[in-house]
Amino acid sequence: MNTRVVRHAVSGVSLAVLPILVVLGLTAGFLAAQATISAGPLSLYQVRVIYVAPSSDDFVGLLKSRLERWEAVRVTSQPEEADATLTCQTESRIVPGKVVVRWTTAEATLVDPRSQRPIWRTTKSTALDTTRLAEEMIEQLKKDWRKSASEF
Repeated sequence: MNTRVVRHAVSGVSLAVLPILVVLGLTAGFLAAQATISAGPLSLYQVRVIYVAPSSDDFVGLLKSRLERWEAVRVTSQPEEADATLTCQTESRIVPGKVVVRWTTAEATLVDPRSQRPIWRTTKSTALDTTRLAEEMIEQLKKDWRKSASEF
């Protein structure tokens, strides 16, 4: 067989395969990007900017003020800047007895705004001071954040 014919046949196949390789390359890049976007919630340690969801509950203000004192994270007023959103729900009830006690239960959750999945959650209760309850919740967040850092 003539070497000129073989070279032409090989180069012809290469030109025919080239568009297929380009499409495969683009598809692989797209799939890799898609996997990165839908990879799931952040690790707690990756949270550096927190948006505190607005609430009429005064307890959320207590949590926010304690969170603003923590130097490892920053609190933002813009939800689009945040790595996570802090939400809080509280429930208060009166417990009758010799002395009437107001029992407060609070649940705080950090949510990944992209996946809408919880990153961190804690529930605590107190019959005493809600200020102390807010401090305990933020201390729990700090402890869990540090633990997450060591696993990262």
